[in-house]
Amino acid sequence: MLTRKKGMAAMSMLTVIAMALAGCGGGEAKPANSPAPSSAAPSPSEPASPSAAESGGASGGIDWEARKAANQAAGEILYSTGYYFAASSPDVQAVMADELGYFEQLGLSVRVQPGLDSQGMKFLAAGQAQISSAGNPSLVITSVDSGAEVKGVATFGSVGVNALMVLEDSDIHTPKDLIGKTLGYKGAIPSWVTTMLASEGVTRDQFKAVSVGYDPRILDGKKLDALTVYKTNEPYIMEKAGIKTRLIDPGDFGAETSFGVVAVNAQFAAEHPTAIEDFLRALSKAHQYALEHPEETLKVLEARSTSGYDLESETNRWAVERELVQDNLHEGHGVAWQSDEQWQREMDMLVNAEVIKGPIPLDKVMDNSYIEAIYEGAELIWPE
Repeated sequence: MLTRKKGMAAMSMLTVIAMALAGCGGGEAKPANSPAPSSAAPSPSEPASPSAAESGGASGGIDWEARKAANQAAGEILYSTGYYFAASSPDVQAVMADELGYFEQLGLSVRVQPGLDSQGMKFLAAGQAQISSAGNPSLVITSVDSGAEVKGVATFGSVGVNALMVLEDSDIHTPKDLIGKTLGYKGAIPSWVTTMLASEGVTRDQFKAVSVGYDPRILDGKKLDALTVYKTNEPYIMEKAGIKTRLIDPGDFGAETSFGVVAVNAQFAAEHPTAIEDFLRALSKAHQYALEHPEETLKVLEARSTSGYDLESETNRWAVERELVQDNLHEGHGVAWQSDEQWQREMDMLVNAEVIKGPIPLDKVMDNSYIEAIYEGAELIWPE
């Protein structure tokens, strides 16, 4: 039985609203507007951070003691979760890496702080956190567009977790079927909606869009014909309510997204590369544990939440999400490896939807060197 750190602030998942908010990989979340931190450079007495390449790269050539010393010199790392302790990547992996002692084994001191991914971006930008969950690449991109010096260094889900939901007997099957219909959305119309509609020539004036609350049962086929949802959340709520629905996947209409991004303070990452690499290394190992032990993993997440936890809905969330992750791994690469194409497609959607002013160079928003350093092909490099 796992007994390590249980405590930390929590969330209530007892209401439908909270359940809906907990859907991972949201739409156009508010970007971080805080300036990037101006952390002091490492003192001369601190050991240099040996990268994987400098340490030999291969599993047999890494000086693990040197890496541990460098990681310890980085000090405490604050990791901010994406939605408290919801069973979503990369929070599942971060919590379990902490619980199982993987961070400690690699010389890392990590404090997992429950929160929201939009807050996490602000904490990163202000230097108050070093690593944070980000729902999708779009959140990182919009934060950088607003002046934050943050980067995405890993992405667990290479396909999107978003969808349009309609009733099972609806006559809506493709975006063009929304012409003359009413679409419900939360907050703002996501760029992936704009993109999938544009793929079939549907313009904004051809359908009605209304901002709605978080209870998906408002989808009645009368006042509301379609609803933006998370594959991990609202379909389950509707199933529990006995309402049969269908999902229309944006990826089938040129609007594929990604989810489960690990974002970092860019300056901290540049100064402490082994800390970022080994944080990701611990997450990758914890991911495998969570796949093999879902029940115990969910119990750990539940134990860390102190004000209520809907274990049944979170169990569903992890079941759906882990399938999305595992069924769409990049060939020849380990979990959380990300491609330029994943980030470019979201950049293009944000530009076309006029969410950001213009394209940003990819090396300003993402860096794959950290995740690449922890694998030999698809095999995780771990201390013997």
